[in-house]
Amino acid sequence: MKGSSPDAAVLAAIALVLLAGVALDPLRARLRQPAVVAEIAAGILLGPSVLGLLPGAVPELLFPPEVRSQLSVIAQVGIVLFMFTAGWELNFQALRGRARSVLAVTAGSLAVPFALAVALAAVLLALRPQLTGSLASPLLFALFLGVVLSMGALSVLLRILGENRLTTTLVGTMATACGALTEVVAWCVVIALITAAQGLSADHLLLDLARLAAYTLLMALVVRPALRMLLSRRQPPGRRPVLPVLVVSSGVLLSSWCTARLGIHAVIGAFAFGLAMPRDLAPELRRTLENPLRNTGVLLIPVFFALTGLTIDLRQLGRHDLLAFAAFLSVAWGGKFAGAALIARLLDLPWREAATLGVLVNTEGLSEIIMLTLGRDAGLIDNRLFTALLLTALTATVLVNPLVRHLTKLPSGAGTETPIPAQQEGSASSRSARELH
Repeated sequence: MKGSSPDAAVLAAIALVLLAGVALDPLRARLRQPAVVAEIAAGILLGPSVLGLLPGAVPELLFPPEVRSQLSVIAQVGIVLFMFTAGWELNFQALRGRARSVLAVTAGSLAVPFALAVALAAVLLALRPQLTGSLASPLLFALFLGVVLSMGALSVLLRILGENRLTTTLVGTMATACGALTEVVAWCVVIALITAAQGLSADHLLLDLARLAAYTLLMALVVRPALRMLLSRRQPPGRRPVLPVLVVSSGVLLSSWCTARLGIHAVIGAFAFGLAMPRDLAPELRRTLENPLRNTGVLLIPVFFALTGLTIDLRQLGRHDLLAFAAFLSVAWGGKFAGAALIARLLDLPWREAATLGVLVNTEGLSEIIMLTLGRDAGLIDNRLFTALLLTALTATVLVNPLVRHLTKLPSGAGTETPIPAQQEGSASSRSARELH
């Protein structure tokens, strides 16, 4: 959008990004896909992969460098707000009464694809030693590939569960708990890998870990109680709680700034602030606090996908890259499905419910794309590998909803699944599974 002032060009660029998502939304709805699929597709559409096919370097005209730099800041705000709401959505109450079952399924869904991905990384490095670039070691590359191919996306998973009326079922609750644990573990490992990729000395690493530990204690011992005290105060009748909204918004941004100053990505601070939020707020107060931040994040997240789409070019993928994509999808999908479904079956869950759980843990979304972006920036993967892994995340998510609908399809008039029965620790999961018949 050359020829206009930078500020006006940024506004027009945001409008273009949003309209691209709107144009793809009817197709997304017809295919019953989560919104993240249309947002990623819109980003690819606006980049060199599609618009770059037209003469005249259209992507560069629509998104010149000075516009992209400002869009990057706007996208950062959207990511931070999104990660805050994702952290707040984590409900570890789902672990009560079935902690051992959830831990077993989570371990299976992580360990199997992780091991397969590490083995695949060894094969890839034998064929293409230059994959690690100049900043990462083969070990870091293998570990990073293992993490990104074994994790899932809780936020997208929750929406798929809601669309299929599985939120209050045993399978839905187990999938939610597995997704929460997987996301926390994955972020912790990715932080460690990116820190190691920066080549820090042992003393520097210990200092950073000490700072991170102090930050964690501050969030747990000071911020969390302060938030509970503030948000538990009664508001005057008829007055909207504007002050808590401003305080929470400021807290999210300051927490993101703190982790950025610690050398960790700002999204970790937003995610941690979401974890620190109290879960027992009155529904009306929670909606009042959450909706503005969530809606702002939803409005700005497409900007992040547009910038991501501008950095990848599907035309550069050769035969070997497509083979790598097929291998990534097989390892991620097959490994997570087998690890979760087989463990669930060993816990006496019926085959249909076990298979549904194995499909659900394959949901991916924004978290994976952020991790891939961080890994690319840290030199753990190159741009072509980033593109192949991004396509893997998109394809894996596209497959989830149709398979879940097929597995949970029952005769007309029947419910989707039986709600969760009362459980107790011990043999609770076995009894619950048998009651689902």
